[in-house]
Amino acid sequence: MRVKVIRTFRDKETQSLHKKGTEIDVTKKRFEEINSTAFGVLVEEVVEKKSTKK
Repeated sequence: MRVKVIRTFRDKETQSLHKKGTEIDVTKKRFEEINSTAFGVLVEEVVEKKSTKK
């Protein structure tokens, strides 16, 4: 799943620094882990718009 970083944080598993405004790929489980920390909501899901062409 694609998520957008809304607050800069360092990933405890990968030690990568994710800066505000960037998009990263995570699993649904990891998404829930990141947002359940004491630091609050750090990422939000990116909803991709599907266009229909006729």
